[in-house]
Amino acid sequence: MPGHDTHNRREFLRKTTAGLGAAGLAGLAGCSGGGVLGGAGGPSGPLTVAVYGGVFQEVMDEQLFAPFNEEFDFEAESEAQPTSEEALVQYENAVSAGEAPVDVAIMANTGVLQGLNSDLWHLWDGEFENLQYISDGLVREVDGGIASIGALSWYINLVQNTEIIEEPIDTWEALWDSQYQDQLALLGYASNSFLLEVTANVHFDGKDVLNSREGVREVLQKLEGVKSQANMWYENEAEFQQRLRDGEVPAGMLYNDITLVMQDEGAPVQSNFVQEGSILDSGHWVTLSSSELTEEARQFIDYASRPEVQDRVAENLYTSPTIDRQYSEIDEETYKTISGPGPDEAIIPKYELYVEEEDWVNEQWNEFIISGDNVS
Repeated sequence: MPGHDTHNRREFLRKTTAGLGAAGLAGLAGCSGGGVLGGAGGPSGPLTVAVYGGVFQEVMDEQLFAPFNEEFDFEAESEAQPTSEEALVQYENAVSAGEAPVDVAIMANTGVLQGLNSDLWHLWDGEFENLQYISDGLVREVDGGIASIGALSWYINLVQNTEIIEEPIDTWEALWDSQYQDQLALLGYASNSFLLEVTANVHFDGKDVLNSREGVREVLQKLEGVKSQANMWYENEAEFQQRLRDGEVPAGMLYNDITLVMQDEGAPVQSNFVQEGSILDSGHWVTLSSSELTEEARQFIDYASRPEVQDRVAENLYTSPTIDRQYSEIDEETYKTISGPGPDEAIIPKYELYVEEEDWVNEQWNEFIISGDNVS
């Protein structure tokens, strides 16, 4: 069982279970705090850092912010942020007014890209001591410098209720398999299910087919074949968690971290890393270009990138560290539980597609996939 540093594990799980009903987007790492951002501390501090709310914020306060504040001579404090989409609108308005509602934030990949289009992020010259440990794909560098650095990662797996389905469902081919007719729950958006990338990898030899609109349409036509197996397309993951726990919808796609917490609670569920590659998504540290605390932000992000800090957060959230495996001291059993075979075997979303072609992809998704089906 992951987490030899238990962080009062029982307390953590108790609160997690209570909070699952309000869980937001991306596993524990995506639990939406639903908050309204206040204001950064200004030039005198403290450094204000927007993070996902709920249990995620509680764990980060204990495992990241508290030890940071003990070591450094200025204070960093967390603030629950709404979803990345909502936060992005607030940041755009604030930065254009020369204000900084927060100094640092964790932002989804698409949010990072959208923010770059609006010059929202401070660009770094690379002056980070611990950047050497972060996986290359999790450091986004653009003209002018480094825009974002991986904060944490999470996997989307295939999961099942083991009282209803005994054999592990560990291949994406199951989505097209009629033996699972009307038994699966699938994420409801193109940009959070990443089923386009799954279909491209399983049926089209990789994501290159998604480089053109014609290719995307071909993938969507193939993906229509999963509709018979879909009992529900969910926006609110909490609803699927309850149905999965009850066996009403016995299988589907879900975040590995959430499923492990359910398992700890005694739910008859199992999370399966997928043969063709589970989906690996991540959140990134960004610093608002209007912040006056860029040096403090640099020190905070650098601290969060230390291997021992990455390990500590991952073990307590069931997320995956953003450092290369060679720098992690997480034992093999725990690492396999939270990261499976690792990022090299995972499917990485084609984030640019959901920024550059956002409206068109959503329109096509609704036409091909969602039309006529129920979305919860």
